[in-house]
Amino acid sequence: MLLVLLIHTAIQWTIRAQHNLTPFGTASKSSRFIKSTPEGAILPPISNRFTLESCSTINVDGASKAWWMFQFSFLSAFITDITIYYREGSAYRMDGFRLYVTNTSTIPPDGYLCYEDPDPGLPNITQNIPCNQLGKYVIYYDTKGDVLTNTGPVVELCYVAIN
Repeated sequence: MLLVLLIHTAIQWTIRAQHNLTPFGTASKSSRFIKSTPEGAILPPISNRFTLESCSTINVDGASKAWWMFQFSFLSAFITDITIYYREGSAYRMDGFRLYVTNTSTIPPDGYLCYEDPDPGLPNITQNIPCNQLGKYVIYYDTKGDVLTNTGPVVELCYVAIN
């Protein structure tokens, strides 16, 4: 009976993981910035085009870290991949970012590191990052900061899909 339950649960997680799971949770971020909300990163439009209303912006001058976090409304989910649309023309601001799947909301994250931007060079502003991990939270985390203006970490996520 236990084996049947485990198989059934695994099938449900696999089916859930094939769809964008962001409608099933809430977003938060390390700071407020004018009209920008954490939900700006999980609501359409699906693009890199920046507006304060359609992207989630975190900009704390001089801060040592900036983060955006998604929490599932259920116990946990098996995540296969995470797609990120960062603000167009701003790859220099996401340089050095890390992406975690974890079971706690601890900052700095203490869970599974799905991706860490390698140096040298700037990352692509649209990325599909495979993860294949079970967790309750997805955390975009940056400590490197804006390399052009030296104003500290800036996060400008225009859309995030968690599958």
